[in-house]
Amino acid sequence: MPSSSSVIDLPDPEARHVLRFSAHDVSAALDAVRDGLAASGAEVCNLQLKAVGALVEGVLRLQRLDEAGAVRLCHRLADLPGVLSSRVEHQWGRS
Repeated sequence: MPSSSSVIDLPDPEARHVLRFSAHDVSAALDAVRDGLAASGAEVCNLQLKAVGALVEGVLRLQRLDEAGAVRLCHRLADLPGVLSSRVEHQWGRS
């Protein structure tokens, strides 16, 4: 049996990540999700958008993405035009 240090740590496709973000409007939120996901390889499980006054809050549930990839995606979203904030809220499933 290989030692734990020689085992390759691959992302579990069942692990899911939840990203929350806010944007100026629906258009900016959808553009951010599309542009942010383009290079990630993540699979979208669910996307929810909710108007809060003049702003939009988004909840993006993903799979086929490891923890580091979720953090990178979170930072990418935060850097896109029209996005006000972004954070990885939590993860469920196996990781």
